[in-house]
Amino acid sequence: MRHLPTGVVALTTRCQGRPHAMTMNAVLSVSTDPPTLLVSVGTRTRTHEILDRNGSYTVNVLARDQREQAERFAESAPMEADQFAGVRWRPTPATGNPLLLDSLVAIDCRVRRRIRLGDHTLFVGDVVDVVPGRVAEPPLIFTGGRYATAGR
Repeated sequence: MRHLPTGVVALTTRCQGRPHAMTMNAVLSVSTDPPTLLVSVGTRTRTHEILDRNGSYTVNVLARDQREQAERFAESAPMEADQFAGVRWRPTPATGNPLLLDSLVAIDCRVRRRIRLGDHTLFVGDVVDVVPGRVAEPPLIFTGGRYATAGR
């Protein structure tokens, strides 16, 4: 599966009022009517516990020049660390989750259903808001165990 190119997103949510993020590429548009988005999160991750408790998430699609943010949110920083130091963001109107201001688009969701499969949970979310960003920029992608960019 490491050779399947995928888009890179920062999944954001909140933990005790503080912003939290995790870099991921397991995202799927499930339905357009109603708009539904699925994310797959490992059950052993800190994000799983936070997301399960919070009940909402925002998928921030990263642009090719956001590799540094992707790497930052992929790190297993201590809970006390400020993942968002120096990152431009604001709370989304619907859920209050972090919206990364430099992302291509942010899709805000409320969890409708949780499906446990092996060592992951599929969080199926109803889309409550879509905030366009720099939509004309090429996305950051991940393939072969490394970051790459799509040309435009």
